[in-house]
Amino acid sequence: MLIKTEALVLKKIPYGENSAVVHLFCQSHGILPFMFSGVQGKKGKSALLRPGTFVEIVFNFTERQNILRAKEVKAVEPFMTEDFMASNTALVCTELIRNTLPDAMPDENLFLTAKTDFARLFRRSENDLWFLQRFMLKLCEAAGHGLSNNNADLQSAWSNRSIDQDSFKLLTALLDNQSPLADRPTRRKLAETLIAYMCEVVFPGKDVRTFRVMLDVLDN
Repeated sequence: MLIKTEALVLKKIPYGENSAVVHLFCQSHGILPFMFSGVQGKKGKSALLRPGTFVEIVFNFTERQNILRAKEVKAVEPFMTEDFMASNTALVCTELIRNTLPDAMPDENLFLTAKTDFARLFRRSENDLWFLQRFMLKLCEAAGHGLSNNNADLQSAWSNRSIDQDSFKLLTALLDNQSPLADRPTRRKLAETLIAYMCEVVFPGKDVRTFRVMLDVLDN
């Protein structure tokens, strides 16, 4: 069956001298692996298949194939930015999606949400200082582990986890679609708390390496 769909590049794994296995979050079919040749270097397909990039892809789909091959691929909006914080935030979000969703499980609502959110992130039309935290909360909900802004429900969710009162108030505000004021260390602390929650509840046994790398870079 010939499929034409938009997709978000989640991960690129080098294979041999000039090829790569690329995991795409397809609007039509969820997360699927593809083999691409001619992807080394900084231009051409290599740049096109950078994690965080949205593409339009045409391919023959069959459930019997472990790795698919694309007939056509081209970039579509939103376009990845070179802005450090935006691009690295996008990388963290792609890893979170990859950890959260089972392979080959479509989630069109989540795909469209990611596309809308990434457009805001890349265009910087709104400087949302809580972007990453909000995105994590949406993923928790998509995975069936959403947090409620009901105080009793939140207290129950965090009963066995370490979260201070200030972070608890900020989390409640975010769930109520507010944009609370807080400095960068405070926002970072809440992000780390949510990452820990997702690693324990949403995708047990997995880590978010890109988040750790981003924190290491910011600390140096």
